[in-house]
Amino acid sequence: MEFADLPDGVRVLKQKVRGEYLVLTPEQQRVLALFDGRQTVQEVLQGLLQGESHPKIRAFYDVVLAAQAKGFLYEGDAEPSGAPAAGRRWNVRCTPTSAVALALGLIGAGAFAVGVSAVPMIPGTPTGWCVALAAISLGLSLASLLAGAVLSGLGREVYRPELRLDMVLPFFSVDTRDALMGGRKVEALTALQMLAAPFAVALLGWALDSNAILLAGWITALVLTSPFGNSPAHALLHALFRKQHELPRCADTFLNQKLLVQLLNFRESLTEERYFLIHSTWAVLWLGAVFRFASEQMTRQANIIFEPGAQTVIVLLAFVVAAPLFYGLWLLGKAGHRLLAPKFATAEAGLKKGGAGAVRPSPDETMKFLSDTLLFSQLAATELRAVAEAMDFLTVKPGTLIIRERDRGDLMFVIHNGRVEVRKEDEAGVSRPVAQLARGDVFGEIALLRQSPRNSSVVAVEGSELFSLKKADFDRLLLSTLGAQKIQEVVQVCAFLRRNAIFADWPPQALMKVAGKFIFQNSAAGTTVISEQQPNEFFYLVYEGEFEVRKAGARVATLGPGDFFGEVSLLQGTVATADVVALRNSRCLRLGRDSFLQLVSRDFTTGMAIERASEKRVVALKKKGAAK
Repeated sequence: MEFADLPDGVRVLKQKVRGEYLVLTPEQQRVLALFDGRQTVQEVLQGLLQGESHPKIRAFYDVVLAAQAKGFLYEGDAEPSGAPAAGRRWNVRCTPTSAVALALGLIGAGAFAVGVSAVPMIPGTPTGWCVALAAISLGLSLASLLAGAVLSGLGREVYRPELRLDMVLPFFSVDTRDALMGGRKVEALTALQMLAAPFAVALLGWALDSNAILLAGWITALVLTSPFGNSPAHALLHALFRKQHELPRCADTFLNQKLLVQLLNFRESLTEERYFLIHSTWAVLWLGAVFRFASEQMTRQANIIFEPGAQTVIVLLAFVVAAPLFYGLWLLGKAGHRLLAPKFATAEAGLKKGGAGAVRPSPDETMKFLSDTLLFSQLAATELRAVAEAMDFLTVKPGTLIIRERDRGDLMFVIHNGRVEVRKEDEAGVSRPVAQLARGDVFGEIALLRQSPRNSSVVAVEGSELFSLKKADFDRLLLSTLGAQKIQEVVQVCAFLRRNAIFADWPPQALMKVAGKFIFQNSAAGTTVISEQQPNEFFYLVYEGEFEVRKAGARVATLGPGDFFGEVSLLQGTVATADVVALRNSRCLRLGRDSFLQLVSRDFTTGMAIERASEKRVVALKKKGAAK
C-alpha cells in the first residue's frame, strides 16, 4: 500500500495489488485505523457514537463501503493476493511550471495556426482521407504521450501503455489514473496536456500547408474537448471544480438526467452544483461548436454536391448538424417525462394483474401466507380474509419497474415470491441500490398512509409474485376496522414510523422489531420533556399533540405528529440544546439512548436520515434563535 498526503488535507491511499485508490479526510483516516480485525463494522460505529468523536454516520459508511469495495478492508484473514498492478514511471523530468508552459505554448501556437488558416474542407480524394485519418490517430497518440510524460515527470506512474485497436482508428493510449495520487494539480495538468495535442496537430497542418491535417486537428479537438465520458475536458473540469475529492466523473449523467429539471427547481441546492453547472455550460458550448463546424462544412461542400462521393459526405455532415438539435430535443423530452410521468403515467399503473403462467394462491393459502408476515400476523381471521380477498395478484419479470421514485402511489405490495431491489437517486441522477426485499416483505405503504410521492424506486431483481392492495382498501381494512386495541396500537405504531422518511424503506420484520422497543409516554400540558443544558437519555417521536421548542425561554419551533427531538444530544454526546415543552396533553414514542445508538449504528440508511434531519434542524433553530 502507498499513500500520499495532499495540500488540501486529504490522504490518498493506493492499493498496489489491485491498482485501486481511496481518498480519505483526516477524520476518515482515524475511522479506518480502528479496523484492527477484532471488531465488526457495527461495533466500531457504536463505539465511536458512545465515545467523544461522534462521526457523521453517512461519512462512516461511505468510507467503510468504499474501502471494502477497493480492497483496503476485507472480511476474514484472506488478504488480497496477486501480482501488483503494473505501473511504470517514464524517464522524464518536469515541474508544474514547465508542464503549464508546454501546454500553453502548444495551445497558443496552434491557435495562431488556426487563426491564420482558412477553415479546412473535407478531403475530396482517398489520399486526403488517409492523411486526415492518420493525423487524427497521431493527435490522439500525442495526447497520451504528453499526458504520460507529464505524469511521470511529476512523480507518478503510467499504467497500461498500449496500442488501442478497439476503436475506429488505432492509436497509442495510456491510463492516467495515478494522477489522483498527485492531487488536483497533477490531475489538471495531465488533462491539460491531452487538450494541447490537437493544437500541435493544427500547427503541423499549417506548417505543411495541409488541409487534411488541419481538418484532423479540428476533429481531434472536438473529440478531446467532448464533455461526455472520461474525456480530457471532463477530467479537467472535474479536477478544478468538484468539492469532494473522491467524487466520480458524473456531471454528464447530471446533464442527461437532471439539468433542465434542476433549472426549474432552482431552490434545491446541490453539494456539487458548481461542478455540475459549469460542466453543463461547457456541454452547451461544445454542442454549439459542433453544430457551427458541421454547418460551415456543409456550406463549403455545397458547390461540389454533384461530384462522385460528395453526397455521402453531405449526408454525414447533415447528421452531425442534426445531432446537437436532436440531443437538445431529447433532453427536453426527458425533462418533460420526469416532470409529468409521476402524475399521469406512474410505473404501477402499467402493472398487469396475473401474468403468463401465473396461478393465484387459494384464499386459504393467501391467508396462511399473510398470517406469517409480521405486518398482518396479529389480525383476526375475519379481518385477514377481508384483506386477502381485496388483494390483487401480480407477476413481474426481472427488471420490471414496480415503483418509480417521485410517482404518486396508490398501491401497497407484499412479496409472495422473488426478490426486488430498492433504489434511490443521488444528486447527479444516478440510481443506486439501497436495499433488497424478499418473501414476506412489504413496500409502498408510505404513499397509502399519506399522500406523498414515492421516495424510492423498486425494481424486480428476478421473476417475482406480488400481492397488491389499493389505498381505499388499505384504509378501510387496516386503518379503520381493527378491533383489538393491542393490534390497532401495534399496527398504528408501525404505520406511524413509516410516515417518517427515516423508516420509510424498512422491511416489516425490522420495523416491527424496532417498534417493540418504543414506549409510549404521555405528557400533560406544560410538562417539560427535555430541559436545555441538562442531560438527555431518550429519543422522542411525537405521536399526537403539540410541543414547543424553546431556547433561553424564547419559542423557536413547534413540533407536531411525525416530528422528533432529542437526537441532537444523543448523536453529539452533549447536553440538550433546547427546552421541549408540551403545549397540550400529548403523547410520544420514546426510545432509550442505547437502543437509539444501536438503531443508527445497525441501519446506516436510517442513521444517515436522522443525522441529516438533525443537522437541518440545528441550522433552522439557530436561524430562528438569531432572529429572536
